[in-house]
Amino acid sequence: MKRWLILFGLMASIAFAGEPSLLDFKRKTYLLSDMEVEKIKEEIRTRCRLPQANEMTYPWYYHYELGMAMQKKKDWQRALDSLLASLDRRERPQKFTRIYGMWFIDYFPYYNIGVAHYHLKNWNCAVQSFRLSQMFEDIPKDSVEFYRLRELDSEAEQQLRTEN
Repeated sequence: MKRWLILFGLMASIAFAGEPSLLDFKRKTYLLSDMEVEKIKEEIRTRCRLPQANEMTYPWYYHYELGMAMQKKKDWQRALDSLLASLDRRERPQKFTRIYGMWFIDYFPYYNIGVAHYHLKNWNCAVQSFRLSQMFEDIPKDSVEFYRLRELDSEAEQQLRTEN
């Protein structure tokens, strides 16, 4: 079992005792065509200066960038798959994270996983991801992401209560 999955599951079980697993959700259909996805993957691979290889060997930032690209295209299931793959390779969130050279990004995987779950209507997973984001991540309290996190978390909790 992967380290992040253990950490993810442990934190989820502590924070949400008695509730379903954070990764317990029904997969949804993909939105983009395979050809569109391959084009995006190639653009990211080139930008990240990675050799052509099995993408499962690529570093965390490739998968994170792919997840973010899939979010922009609103292909939420592929975004979630890629973000989980990035978390599998680097579980520690960090603001202003160095990728390589002089390229830095804000690495907020739990927040973005929550956003994907939210759009997939996986309410319990979204709420758990947002809670983990608040526990682990250094999202500035005055940032757009922090306000969006609070808003989506509140809406997901409301949807969860409505369903129960």
